[in-house]
Amino acid sequence: MPSIRYFLAIPALFTACLAAAAAIAGPGYPVATIGKQRISSQDLDSRLAGKLEQLQKNRDKTLAQLQVTYARERQNLTEQELNSLLDERVLSLEAAARGSTPEALLAGIKSAVISDAQVQEFYEKNKSQMDQPPEKMAPLIKDYLQKQDKEAAQRAFLTSLRTQHKVVVTLEPLREPVAAVGPQRGPDNAAVTVVEFSDFQCPFCGRFSPVIESVRAKYPTQVRLIYRHLPLSAMHPHAQHAAQAAVCAQGQGKFWEMHDLMFAQQSKLDDEGLKQMAQQLGLNTAQFAECLDSAKAREAVQQDADAAAQLSISGTPASFVNGRYLNGAVSAEELTALIEDELRRAGTAARR
Repeated sequence: MPSIRYFLAIPALFTACLAAAAAIAGPGYPVATIGKQRISSQDLDSRLAGKLEQLQKNRDKTLAQLQVTYARERQNLTEQELNSLLDERVLSLEAAARGSTPEALLAGIKSAVISDAQVQEFYEKNKSQMDQPPEKMAPLIKDYLQKQDKEAAQRAFLTSLRTQHKVVVTLEPLREPVAAVGPQRGPDNAAVTVVEFSDFQCPFCGRFSPVIESVRAKYPTQVRLIYRHLPLSAMHPHAQHAAQAAVCAQGQGKFWEMHDLMFAQQSKLDDEGLKQMAQQLGLNTAQFAECLDSAKAREAVQQDADAAAQLSISGTPASFVNGRYLNGAVSAEELTALIEDELRRAGTAARR
């Protein structure tokens, strides 16, 4: 007598046979019937074609973005572990040289005492984010600032030890293929190229713009800046038109003037404000107004936004220093350190 497993296997076997028969039958096999009317797989395929093509495109795009994100996270983890290892090694070397221990050296690092004036200044700058009066927030703010200062003092000490013990990082960074196309500041033959994706209405971009410009000014022949558009219209309703305004100003040779003016006046990026800026910069206002809503301006912005999507960028500012990804409005110190590292690597390569 057949076993229970035999009977349980019959439905699966029957389904497999049907699938095989359908495959043999070709593209016209029936997938449904309505009375005597037959609906073939060909009928279904003709309706599915466009939707399946779009589904495939979405799948490919998601997979590509996942690969980019994975590569970045893997590199970040690798660099974090290398930095931890270097800190441990130089600390051990210094402790041995002083006849001490790593723990004792770290404990001996002095940090500044946070004053009431510093606490008050921090509260005033961040008042909009505070949900309690200053007298209740003061102890929390003081602890936070003290911790920050201690971490900064420790980082400065470890950095000095790296210099003292001649640490050189030779780990290859992750470099992503980002096209350096767009308005440019700095020479074509600069050793370092910074490609920035930005949004004129984004407050973080507004904060980062003077940082990147001050660092670029520090390296006038060694660094060039390329600006690319990524207006985040869901959050910033004037960002798209501001980007198009920059494209229109570029057409009249005044991109960077418009760039600087829009970041300086981020609260005036409505259409009226943009037209006033164009007039202030001496642009042909009739030509500017015609360009502002043109398909050409929209397409120029969309090309940059599409490039950002391929690079899995969804926030601004996002920058690439010789292909090395920087997320957000980083400090001048962090940007400078990366540029210095790139210049060192370029110099080392030239000497080989």
